[in-house]
Amino acid sequence: MIQSLEEPTVLDTTLMDSAELSEKLMTTQASAEPSSGQSHQTNRVNQPVDLKTQSDMKRVLLPIHQRNRAGFNDTFELSAHETIEAMNQSGQDIASQQPEFKLPLKKMGVTRTGVPVQIVNPFDSNDFVQISCDVSMHVSVAEDRRGIHVSRLGDTLASHTTDYYQSLDEYAMRVAESTRKVQHSDHAVVQVSGQFAFLEPLNGVKSKVSLESLLLSARAEASETGTKLTSGITFNHITACPCVQETFRHSHGPESDELMGEISRREMPLLTHSQRCRTTVLIDGASQLPNVATLLDCIDSVVVRCQNTMPREYELLTVYKAHHKPQFLEDVLRELSVSIAGLLHGNSPETRVRATSISMESIHDFDLDGEIDSSLADLEAMLKDE
Repeated sequence: MIQSLEEPTVLDTTLMDSAELSEKLMTTQASAEPSSGQSHQTNRVNQPVDLKTQSDMKRVLLPIHQRNRAGFNDTFELSAHETIEAMNQSGQDIASQQPEFKLPLKKMGVTRTGVPVQIVNPFDSNDFVQISCDVSMHVSVAEDRRGIHVSRLGDTLASHTTDYYQSLDEYAMRVAESTRKVQHSDHAVVQVSGQFAFLEPLNGVKSKVSLESLLLSARAEASETGTKLTSGITFNHITACPCVQETFRHSHGPESDELMGEISRREMPLLTHSQRCRTTVLIDGASQLPNVATLLDCIDSVVVRCQNTMPREYELLTVYKAHHKPQFLEDVLRELSVSIAGLLHGNSPETRVRATSISMESIHDFDLDGEIDSSLADLEAMLKDE
């Protein structure tokens, strides 16, 4: 039985306004700051929690309800046990029968929504969070089996809601391996994704709080040779078009040389259009993954992420940063890939970094989208050349 960590600190937010909540959050955050001699990076890296050796861990309990209905034995002549045993003995387990056409199926399964998954808090390894997830479970079906046992999928999914996991990656791996086992399949794929919500304090002219979220995802592919994992994170950010800025710069004649020179000297961004983008980064086949906080630091060094509570000073800062570093969507995809590769040292050269993005164009009635897929070996070679 998996044990729980210490009870997490809970903020009593009853009748608390945003300024008070922000102050509470800042105080909590400050208490976690590294002491003298500790580096910020060391503090941000969460050490894995040993879920099996924590002495006080409690098993996750969901509400339990059993519907009131007449039982099988009260409805039919034979008992449930006798009925199922008779089917098995006579070879009438329909799913295990030979199909009429002996052709293998690549996949068969289900997708469920609103599945509760308990994982270690990505920002605090001493705490847990519950994420409501979409989970798809699919297995291969051999040419000599008519179908899958659907009830086993439901049971597998339900039984995995009562445990804690280090991450969505571990959850996906455990569910995939269990699904493959109970379905007697050669191959099982589980994909899981959920919105991880968190509060971000804003310490500005007025203390406020922003409710933010990231889409976390994981894919596990289980087979006889092992389980392959893909870890993903999706976020929103803005870009500013460099083309319009350069066109504007070249639109001025000699009479504006002094003005343009002063603008250049002060590194003041020129006018252009901006757009909101939604980008997903996938790390495929890595045995060692950076934690979410470290990954976000890397992402923030490349793009300007969107924010939901935006006081005026934060609004200006966000727009300024995006326009000060104008980017094509192509620039974002390339720079993200190279930067994230710097976090994956020690993984197999065959590890892949993939990124997809969509740009919701502000001056067009269409969107742009792009994708990049690179091996760690190629990306590390590029880093060495710099």
